Amino acid sequence: MTPAKPKIVLVDDHPEVLKSLCRMLSLDFDVAGSATDGYQAIDVCERCDPDVVLLDITMPGRDGFQTARELTQRGSRARIVFLTMHESEEFVAEAFRSGGRGYVLKTRLHVDLISAVQRVFAGQLFVPSLRSLFAIHDSPAGHVVQFHEDERGLVDGMSALLNTALRRGDAVSVVSTEPIRAGLAQRLQKYGWNVGESGQHGRYRASDSVAAAALLVKNEEVVPEYIKNYIHTLDQWRVATAGPHARLTLVGDISNQVLLSGNSEAAMEVEHQWDGLTATLRFLTVCCYPLTAMSDAHVDALPTLCANHFAVAHTPEGGAPSPI
Repeated sequence: MTPAKPKIVLVDDHPEVLKSLCRMLSLDFDVAGSATDGYQAIDVCERCDPDVVLLDITMPGRDGFQTARELTQRGSRARIVFLTMHESEEFVAEAFRSGGRGYVLKTRLHVDLISAVQRVFAGQLFVPSLRSLFAIHDSPAGHVVQFHEDERGLVDGMSALLNTALRRGDAVSVVSTEPIRAGLAQRLQKYGWNVGESGQHGRYRASDSVAAAALLVKNEEVVPEYIKNYIHTLDQWRVATAGPHARLTLVGDISNQVLLSGNSEAAMEVEHQWDGLTATLRFLTVCCYPLTAMSDAHVDALPTLCANHFAVAHTPEGGAPSPI
């Protein structure tokens, strides 16, 4: 028996936008209803009981934030994805404060929309950028995944995140390939941070993910003790360099190196163990996966990999659609 499609309600004050959204989503979702303002949205949602509401922010009468709060007050179970032209962190913060679980820019509609709805339906957050995590929560912790098309896009997004993290007093660890480490060092220097490409530099340090992956997986099997020791060493370094109440922001692609070796099961196990072992620590871990290096077999593994993350960030501007 084919499982029922998730029910979705579309809310936007432009009828042509609603038609376009319906065309985009009807293959993967049951478009149960639509509305052109917040008042209609409340009525439609009470009648349809959707799984997800796709909600425009700027509407006459009652805006998207007010509508989202009203839905919550009425006990709606629907998960809300905001659709908007507004890119500012103030809007992002208000969207998640009002009950949103996803935030999609209309300029990236065809790239991000389906993935965002799928991720929110699966219980995760979908954020417009990694840096926007700071707008959602003052000191986020947990496990995030970032998909990117190319190294330049990754460096652009990561450097903004790491600049914010360093300015907030975090310890920062980069575990990636030499080109990524060099690119981040160069970009961070423009922000005023002289971090170097490798080794330890105050609250910032960088190391090689290929070497780390080679230690982590032996004979195609994950070595649990390595992960435990690695995390313990990172936590000790966090306390020593930034203090016991500081957070560690770690970005890297160790799991991707394992995935690229053809061992998707080991990559999933790395993600699973890391998520469990860091769950109670002051860690924000960002796992990076390049879309252009993914074969069909790897793409099939990504939904399971992503299940270990509380949030998904879209590819940088100009990137390819997320495969999930």
